Amino acid sequence: MQLRQLQHLVALAEQGSFGRAAQASHLSQPALSRSIEALEEGLQVRLIDRAYGTVRFTQAGELVLARARELLIDARQLKEDVLQLEGLAAGSLQVGLGPFAAGMLGRAALTLLVQRHPQLSVRTEVADTATLAERLHRREIDLFIADTRDLARQGGLETMRLPDVPVSFFVQPRHPLRRLASVTLEQAMDYPVAGPRLPARVAAQFERQAKRTGRGVFNLVCDDTGTLRHLALTARAVVLAPDAPAFRHETQPLVPLPIAGLDGMRTHYGLVRLAGRTPSPAAAAYTRFVTEVMSAAPGAGRTGAPE
Repeated sequence: MQLRQLQHLVALAEQGSFGRAAQASHLSQPALSRSIEALEEGLQVRLIDRAYGTVRFTQAGELVLARARELLIDARQLKEDVLQLEGLAAGSLQVGLGPFAAGMLGRAALTLLVQRHPQLSVRTEVADTATLAERLHRREIDLFIADTRDLARQGGLETMRLPDVPVSFFVQPRHPLRRLASVTLEQAMDYPVAGPRLPARVAAQFERQAKRTGRGVFNLVCDDTGTLRHLALTARAVVLAPDAPAFRHETQPLVPLPIAGLDGMRTHYGLVRLAGRTPSPAAAAYTRFVTEVMSAAPGAGRTGAPE
């Protein structure tokens, strides 16, 4: 049974004859007759009583005709719903964001998305990369943006590298370390050193760089950017973060603190989806906005190919 066969059956009922129904359906009369016969054969029941020379529906035909009209209405509504979804007048999106990805680009991309498509239903979640990957595998989110260096061994994921952004340590403008001509990592460790949960190999690099024993480089680990900013402003903490306007903040500014031997640090962010899964229109639009925001970021490097 096919929708076009149901359309022909409804046309036959509305037009009252095979000839007029065929003309309305842009078919020859024999072609329309074959379509009705194929429908009857598929349902294994006679729908039209042909003995009277006029179109008369059997009891089964009346039942099928009523259901055919309902199904065709549903089909038209389905088509309209899909068109709405493609035009982002409907639909939903579940986005995961790493802590600094959230403040640096995730929120800006979400702003563009909801401004241009205000009818979308959007849910966001901020977490570390491992948690976001787990939720993506469980299909509890559609995609996520985070540092992807710990994802190299995970299968079933498709990663699109985003432009790199410089990473720096930040302090309050009047921090005592800013009086020094050059600051070492050991000198920075005289103060609280704070940052998000780092990829394993990045954290190991910092530990190898440090000569001090008895504590790790980062004695304050927090994935909330607001808390890290607060620590920098109130506890003289030295905070690691991407060098982005969203973290510097105009009303309560933080300033970069160059540390010897740790220049040239950059992010390694990627937008991650399940491999082999076609993104929804909302996910595709969000991806475009993320790329737009990242490309406009000061100091951003080139966008990488899918990994």
